[in-house]
Amino acid sequence: MANPNRTAYSGPPLSGPGIILANSIPRQNFAEDVYNQWYQEVHVPDVLSAKPGGKGVIAAWRFKSQDSTRHRPYLALYSVPNMAFIQSREFRQVNQYSQMLPEGGPSQKSVDFDTRFYQRVQIFEKPEKELVGIGRVLKCTAIQPAPGTEENFNRWYDEEHLEQVSQMSGWRKSTRYELIFKVQSRDDPRPEEAPKYLAIHEFEEGTNVQRMLREEWTERTKEMVESALEIDEGTFDYLWGMGADNAGL
Repeated sequence: MANPNRTAYSGPPLSGPGIILANSIPRQNFAEDVYNQWYQEVHVPDVLSAKPGGKGVIAAWRFKSQDSTRHRPYLALYSVPNMAFIQSREFRQVNQYSQMLPEGGPSQKSVDFDTRFYQRVQIFEKPEKELVGIGRVLKCTAIQPAPGTEENFNRWYDEEHLEQVSQMSGWRKSTRYELIFKVQSRDDPRPEEAPKYLAIHEFEEGTNVQRMLREEWTERTKEMVESALEIDEGTFDYLWGMGADNAGL
């Protein structure tokens, strides 16, 4: 999104479905209630209205972490049927200024964002489940496998882990993604890296998502988890959504 102090994707042409994921928290100069109002009444509608060729983001949802100590507790997800959208002029020109923002903006001066673009690589669901929309509880797990283990890592998900997660109470669907690009501040002396792989597991409203006990881990799970360079996981509750009612991840 247009801001000269933020990096923008400039890689090869993109295609296929994916998501925009934004973790965020208002800065001290921005009241939290006004931040939430701006996000839902101004920012998300601006993103949804950016329609190159009549196409763009079809739905957006906001969640909040169940962990009150999480650095950026708010999560926004945007469903993008064709990731070529993030290379469009319309996306680059999404407005970052508003009278609701301190000093009128840009938004990054008042909101601490961690924005990532992901390509969808796998959907895991059960045919007997009739799903509409998105789950009201999400378990998001981003993992950076150790060098040389990516093939085993993906096979672990395909052959074992997704089926294990699907047996959990309240489970609806799991979707896996691969990182395309993470937005950075150009003047940040210590930019944050983002794990390459992301899994979003959807659960029914009110589900108490429990982490699998270590003694229940298989040998493959131990190998993948203990060798990973980074794991970032969190559980989020639904706050609000906008866009196509039947849209999902």
